[in-house]
Amino acid sequence: MYFKNIDDTVKGVFLLVLAVSGNFVAETLGCKTQKLLSENMYAKHVIIVLMLYFAIGFTSSDVPTHPFEVSKMTIGIYILFLLFTKMDLTFTMVTFALLSITYITTTFIAYYKEVTPDETDQIELTEKIKDGLLITMVGTILLGFGLYYNKQYNEYYKTWSPFKFIFGVNKCKSL
Repeated sequence: MYFKNIDDTVKGVFLLVLAVSGNFVAETLGCKTQKLLSENMYAKHVIIVLMLYFAIGFTSSDVPTHPFEVSKMTIGIYILFLLFTKMDLTFTMVTFALLSITYITTTFIAYYKEVTPDETDQIELTEKIKDGLLITMVGTILLGFGLYYNKQYNEYYKTWSPFKFIFGVNKCKSL
C-alpha cells in the first residue's frame, strides 16, 4: 500500500492507538452518547474512521494534502487497524513496539534533516531502517491476523461470522 507521506501516516496511527487506548475517559460524555458508543459497534467504527481522518489531517506536514488523499490514507490505515485489532496479544505487543520504534525513528529523521542536513548517509540509513520497520510491521500484522483468524474460526466454526470477527462484539467471551 502506498502512502504519500508515510511520516504523517505513522503519526496518525500512533495518535489513533493512543486515543483508542485512552478510552477510559468515555464516562465524561452524556449518558445517551455513552449508551450509543457502548452498544453500537457501527457507531464505534464510524468514530474510529473520523478519528483517523482527523488525526491524519491534524498531523500532516505544512504542505496541504488533498482531502481525497487523506481519505485514501484513512481507508488504508483503517483496514490495517482492523487487522491489528484481530491478533493474538503477543503479535499486538510486537506490532505496537514496531510502531513505537518507527515513530521514534521518524523523529530522528526529521531531526537529522533539520539540524544536520549535510549528513545524507545518516539520513539515508535511518530512512532504510524506518522502511524495514514498516515492512516488518505490516508483515507482522498480516501474519498475526491470519493466525488469529484461523484460531477463532476453528473455535467458533459452528456459529462463525466473518463480519462479527472483523467488526467485533460488544463483550468479549474472555472478559
